[in-house]
Amino acid sequence: MKLTVGVKIGAGYALALLVLAAFGILSYRNATGYVEAIGRRVSDYQLIDSLQGVMSAMQDTETGQRGYLIVGEDRYLEPYRSGIAAVDKYLSKLRSLTEANTDQQRELDALEPLVAAKLDELKETIELRKSKGFDAALKVVQTDRGKQIMDDIRKIVGQMSGRVRMSVAQLDDEISARSRMSIYGIVYGIPVAAITLSLLGLLVTRTITHQLRESIAQLSSSAAEILATTTQLASSAMETATAVSETTATVEQVKQTAQLTNQKARYVSDSAQKAANVSTVGRTAVGDAVQGMHRIQEQMESVADSIVRLSEQGQAIGEIIATVNGLAEQSNLLAVNAAIEATKAGEQGKGFGVVAQEIKSLAEQSKQATAQVRTILGDIQKATSTAVLATEQSNKAVDAGVKQTGETGESIRLLADSIGEAAQAATQIAASSQQQMVGMDQVVVAMESIKLASTQNVAGTRQAETAAQDLHTLGQRLGDLIGSRSA
Repeated sequence: MKLTVGVKIGAGYALALLVLAAFGILSYRNATGYVEAIGRRVSDYQLIDSLQGVMSAMQDTETGQRGYLIVGEDRYLEPYRSGIAAVDKYLSKLRSLTEANTDQQRELDALEPLVAAKLDELKETIELRKSKGFDAALKVVQTDRGKQIMDDIRKIVGQMSGRVRMSVAQLDDEISARSRMSIYGIVYGIPVAAITLSLLGLLVTRTITHQLRESIAQLSSSAAEILATTTQLASSAMETATAVSETTATVEQVKQTAQLTNQKARYVSDSAQKAANVSTVGRTAVGDAVQGMHRIQEQMESVADSIVRLSEQGQAIGEIIATVNGLAEQSNLLAVNAAIEATKAGEQGKGFGVVAQEIKSLAEQSKQATAQVRTILGDIQKATSTAVLATEQSNKAVDAGVKQTGETGESIRLLADSIGEAAQAATQIAASSQQQMVGMDQVVVAMESIKLASTQNVAGTRQAETAAQDLHTLGQRLGDLIGSRSA
């Protein structure tokens, strides 16, 4: 199977990354192992220091105890007291350092009771020296119980220190081995990786260069052929675009002529339509006028009837006024009589006299009002008579107007029919002109589309020609970059 250039380059990079990854993993493992070994070695040395610290602190406690037993002064107990504090500190540190080692934890479990027993023995002798003297304390020392405990402590501490020192020696060997591996990896791995990658790069470069030479040769040949073809196409497309532009200009002139004709036809159609609308409105207005004249005639008749009824009601009002006038005279007479009676009554009739006076005053006002109403009623009766005469004359005028309006309506109807026929003919002419205009628009749109396509073809061929030229130049540059086959 023939591999592509991209696949080959990718495979080369993948192999290079694989080599570097292997070298990196090996270096990482050596480095992490080296760091871990150093850490364990440091921890072991801390463990050894702590074990030595325990022994040194225990020896300080014995020194302080012996000095106090011999001399009997408290100042000799300073090593004893500082040794006790140091023992507690070192035992806590040993417990922390050996958390991950169960064997060492068991040894500490055995060591701590011995340390406590030794400290109790020292404390006991010190207390006896204080309370009972040197001889009593000496007897306890001579039992060798404290010496036996101290020997057991030295034994356990020595065993633990020995094992830890063996571990330190093993770690030193491991550290040395990992150091050598790291040095070997740097001294031999890097040159091997460099040589491998160089050979791989040379192989990939030769393979890709060979394929690129063949491809560039084909590319240059194809680009030359495409360039010749696109040059011919560009020339033909330019001639076609020129012809299409001339045709488009001619069609545009025809379109303008059709537009002018269509505008005139639409103007005639609109004018005829307006005349038809005016005649229709005129017919409607004449019909409305005839109906209005009839309504006026009916209203005049109604007005005449109303005037007659008004005259009759005026007579009735005159009779009512006469009756009201009689009532006013009687009320005046009654008021006079009431005033006479009130005067006769004296003080008791004063209020009644006032009422009688008011009634007399109202009666006088009623007489005056009836007189005014009688005067106004007389004027109304005169005006009513005049209105009756005017109404009769108006009825005659309305009859003549109805007759003339009917004759005018018939003339307008005939005129509207003639105008309607003319408007219909003008509308048909405008419709035909509009159809012609639509056809011309379609022709113009089609020519514009052809012109646009021709322009695009010219531009496309120019771009193709440029692209072919660029492709040919690119092939030459690639050939110059890669070099000749002999090179």
